[in-house]
Amino acid sequence: MDEEGFDDFQEKMVRVFQSAFTALSEDPVAKTTEQEAARVASGLQDLIPNPKPDELGPFENVWHGLILIASRIPHTDDQSHMLLVKTLQALRGRESPCGKTWPSLVQFSETTGLKTDPTFEWHPEDGCLKLNQWLNLNSFVARLHGSGVFTRNSFPLWQLEQGLEDDLAASAKGDCSPAEAVDNRVAVACEYLIHTAPALLRQSLLKTGDRLSDEQLRRSYAAGPLFSGGPGFNTERWGFWKRWGAAIYSQ
Repeated sequence: MDEEGFDDFQEKMVRVFQSAFTALSEDPVAKTTEQEAARVASGLQDLIPNPKPDELGPFENVWHGLILIASRIPHTDDQSHMLLVKTLQALRGRESPCGKTWPSLVQFSETTGLKTDPTFEWHPEDGCLKLNQWLNLNSFVARLHGSGVFTRNSFPLWQLEQGLEDDLAASAKGDCSPAEAVDNRVAVACEYLIHTAPALLRQSLLKTGDRLSDEQLRRSYAAGPLFSGGPGFNTERWGFWKRWGAAIYSQ
């Protein structure tokens, strides 16, 4: 695994995960993903010193480390990404070293902000990822949503809007060619259609977009210029994504 940009703590996290990756690849019959995920969760807990009550810094280090690790795992490596997903499932209900359950996964969502998106202006000092790393990270986040581990809807909605509803050639402005940015945004959107389709369909059938009463939230969840329907999740928008996804797949 490419560990460029990892600090000492994150390199220790890599060692914990690497042991599980190796075990699953060498003996996939005897070693299950759930077993290895439980072992990784214990290993991550051991890396955190005894934090003070309500101290979130050590946990934020774990979330940042998970993002970096996920970004280095190819989006096609389902087994490794699912190990990360099941590790978060194992951590979610555990008691932390300070005697409380692990902090909410909202912390994780806050660290996957758009500043890491390389199809916008690229600032490596801010943690911006390379194109392939951004695709890998979104593949992981899509699996989190598809598994019900992570249910914050804004992130997949934004990626679908950027990849399938925007005028891509006009909006892509990162440190890459417009063609590379377009390809990346479409590939990222497809990861959500592949791994999160049932959850997206459920939100669309519930028409959660119709219940967006806050104007700022409605603007945040608004559709791109290629879709003329309403904001948030709705069946018309789901149909639009599905048609685009089918067209892309046929190519």
